[in-house]
Amino acid sequence: MKGMKNKLGINLLLIVSAVLIASWLISGCATTAKKSGRGSSLKTAPEWVFTPPQSDNRYMYFTGSGTSKTGDTAEGEQIARGEVLDAIMRYMGVKITSETTAVAKGSLNTFKTDITQTLTSKSSGRITGLQIKDRWIEKKDNSVTVYILAEYDRNEILKEKKRLEKLFQEKIEAVSRPEREGDKFKKEGNYYKASLKYLEASAAAFKSDIANADIKFERAINKAKDSLSNISLIKLNDNLSGFAGKPMPEAFKVKVVAGTVESDPGIPDVSIRVSYTEFNRTGRKKVKSAVIKTNSKGYASFVHPVPQFVGSSKVSMMIDITSYLRVLENVPDRFQDMVDSLSEIALKKKVVFRFTVGSLARKIPMGIVVADLDASGKPIDEAETESGLLGVLTGVKFNVTQIPVDKWKIAGKNDNDVISLIKNVAGIKVKRVIFGYGKISGYEQDKGTIIVKVTGFVKVVDIDSKEILLSVDKTKSALGSNVSAALSAAFHKLGEDLGKEIADKLR
Repeated sequence: MKGMKNKLGINLLLIVSAVLIASWLISGCATTAKKSGRGSSLKTAPEWVFTPPQSDNRYMYFTGSGTSKTGDTAEGEQIARGEVLDAIMRYMGVKITSETTAVAKGSLNTFKTDITQTLTSKSSGRITGLQIKDRWIEKKDNSVTVYILAEYDRNEILKEKKRLEKLFQEKIEAVSRPEREGDKFKKEGNYYKASLKYLEASAAAFKSDIANADIKFERAINKAKDSLSNISLIKLNDNLSGFAGKPMPEAFKVKVVAGTVESDPGIPDVSIRVSYTEFNRTGRKKVKSAVIKTNSKGYASFVHPVPQFVGSSKVSMMIDITSYLRVLENVPDRFQDMVDSLSEIALKKKVVFRFTVGSLARKIPMGIVVADLDASGKPIDEAETESGLLGVLTGVKFNVTQIPVDKWKIAGKNDNDVISLIKNVAGIKVKRVIFGYGKISGYEQDKGTIIVKVTGFVKVVDIDSKEILLSVDKTKSALGSNVSAALSAAFHKLGEDLGKEIADKLR
């Protein structure tokens, strides 16, 4: 009996041992495959787990694996998806840096999100041509490892790669492209276009958050300064003269060269800002401007509007980079000195033409009769207004003659009566006549000094047509130790002022 018990115990022990060994073998060595989407049902790891498949003409393949030490399959799969995502992004070859635009950043982040959604099968089709080809799940002890094989259509991934690369290059190109173009123009000798491109690059650099923006700004500004320094404006004529109311005899001409003398190569398509002064018929002046461009050989000309004044004036021409400098007005303080030095160079690229305008009226025979009147409007024995006016006009070469007409006969008369009277004066051959008056309009005495105020009004009229060519009025005051001296001085100065305005305005 005792022997049988021992035999039964041994057999039981053998059975228990066999079960334990079998359990250990199963738990330690066996693998299982779970389907998730498309998943491998093999009991041994598929070849792609150890040797990722080579890309072919149709597809590119990406693999990833993730292990959860707690046996959480979802955790392992999330890690594996992350590795697949990283592999795809490494192939794309783009990354977010300080030079990346907001558009590029947003596009890249959206792309990453769409990949993640596609790999988790939450939104199939978010990324065209990408899908999970296979999964393999391996369990060992308390851990689990998930392997993922992703398949990406070659044409689609190449298209996406090109799109992202273009986005990531745009901001850098905003600076580098115009600088390259500037280098090209400079090499060709077109320093004007080169300077504009460098200014475009510097404007893009100071507005940008790209790496080394300060260095790129300074380099572009220095290149612009160097290009401008190589430009000169050469006057081809100067000191022109013309007549009021008539076109100038020729245009103001300039050549823009890459160098310092007229024989140096001309620079085409240079914008030149022209500044000049215009006078209206009342004598009011206004500074105006125009923009002209050089031709293919660097020559440009400006036709001045018909001058409506008599005297001297000037025309200035300078290289026009105004709009480009305006963009740099709001640069940070650290850049201001560089911009100021550039502006100083640009301002020196300027030439000034001088010219004079005469009056054809100086050659036309003209008569003069001006009465001096008292405060009540009656002629007095003075002719100082006429004397002062005559002295100024003859001094600037007007052909003017005093007309011997009794001042009492013209005082208070209308224009037609005065003109008819002058025409009937024997021996007077004039085409125009100046007539009018100077009149006492104020008088005061301060201790021993007499102050007289006089007002004058004259007209210049064409004898034949009776057209009023010019009307002038002035007021003048003068001091004197007595009434006669003060009166003579006031009327004479009044006549001089009237004469100066006639000389300046009469055409």
